Amino acid sequence: MKRRKFLLASISAFVLSLVSLWYYKFRSTKIEALSYPMDLSKICDRKTLIGIGTTHRKLTDENTKNYLEELLLQDAVVIETNLKMSLRNKVTEDFNTGNTILIDGWLLSKTEARQCAFLSMSEVN
Repeated sequence: MKRRKFLLASISAFVLSLVSLWYYKFRSTKIEALSYPMDLSKICDRKTLIGIGTTHRKLTDENTKNYLEELLLQDAVVIETNLKMSLRNKVTEDFNTGNTILIDGWLLSKTEARQCAFLSMSEVN
């Protein structure tokens, strides 16, 4: 009987650790996709992105991480590999429809500005 309990506890612990590892891997990929606008991060350093995000938060009422995450994930595919492309498509759509904002001399799509705001909130300790 003791051996059976040990085996059940061991298997349960193993399954739990696999589930938690998968969750944290997916979560970190999701957070990275939400925090970094793909094209803008190629021409701006991290400090500039954070500055843009801080300014965006001051100009709008988008001041909480949960609200920003909700806005960014609207109509986005939340599958790990497609989230970055989905956000990139939203950026293109924003430019095509004129859904833009001027921040610190940068003409940005709303999606890019929100990603920078999300990054700036992630950096606050």
